[in-house]
Amino acid sequence: MDREGISTVRRAELLARLSALEQQISAQAARVSHVESMGWDVSLSKQRLLMLEESRDLYRSALKHFLGEGFLDESSQAE
Repeated sequence: MDREGISTVRRAELLARLSALEQQISAQAARVSHVESMGWDVSLSKQRLLMLEESRDLYRSALKHFLGEGFLDESSQAE
């Protein structure tokens, strides 16, 4: 596989990881909503959600730095 092929595979892998993180955030937000509706303590669930969102933001920032501005447009089209 040539260098460009490896780069394409790596880019797809990074975008797939970002997508998986987005799914985790969505699932955690649903958990927070459910726990809140039950009247239970949501502080730990909310803390985990905030940590996931912070991780996503840092990951997106790193990807933007390494892959350039255009990757965000391409990843939103792939979803």
